[in-house]
Amino acid sequence: MSDASFIPTVFFTLFFVVDPLGLIPVFVAYLAPYDAAYRKKVIIKATVISIGVSLFFIFSAHVFLRFIGITPGSFMIAGGILLFVIAMDMLLARPRRTQQFDDKEEYNFDTDIAVFPLAIPFLCGPGNIAALLMFSSQAQGDMVKLGIISIISIITFLIAMLVMAVALPLQTLLGRTGISVISKLMGLILSAMAVQFIYNGLVQMGVR
Repeated sequence: MSDASFIPTVFFTLFFVVDPLGLIPVFVAYLAPYDAAYRKKVIIKATVISIGVSLFFIFSAHVFLRFIGITPGSFMIAGGILLFVIAMDMLLARPRRTQQFDDKEEYNFDTDIAVFPLAIPFLCGPGNIAALLMFSSQAQGDMVKLGIISIISIITFLIAMLVMAVALPLQTLLGRTGISVISKLMGLILSAMAVQFIYNGLVQMGVR
């Protein structure tokens, strides 16, 4: 991946993986029972937790992967495969494994929904963590690139926070069809990016 394409690749990958627009129905299902003041509190807390978890993985990735002997190329391939699976779920309109909480009987409203399931696994789930580890391993300790990844990750979660805040009117505006179309387009682009990650990983490992 060239330096010129690094920033847009990181941004679009993280944005498509988090998929805040596709999560609108989930946000509505979880936040609708609460009043505006409590929703605001939950949204801010979920965003802060997501940012904290993402920063932990960004700055620990290089050391962790090197410690267990995983090369950046290997992790790019693994990350690409996982992102491709997520993209297929988006394209085929299958609920992701981390998003199957639509039935309110499956969770307790007395629990802290800001932590689970909003922050983890909806916002900062396996796909997002894999993408962060993949990009961070590519940075190979370069603090400038790690800083760029961190800023983009924070921006992505701030966008998700904004979407959560206006989820109810957005769902009314876009409708289920509109949300589905947007999610499928994101899935299509993410699938192509996932294949590119796999190819780049193979190149890094010397396989052509």
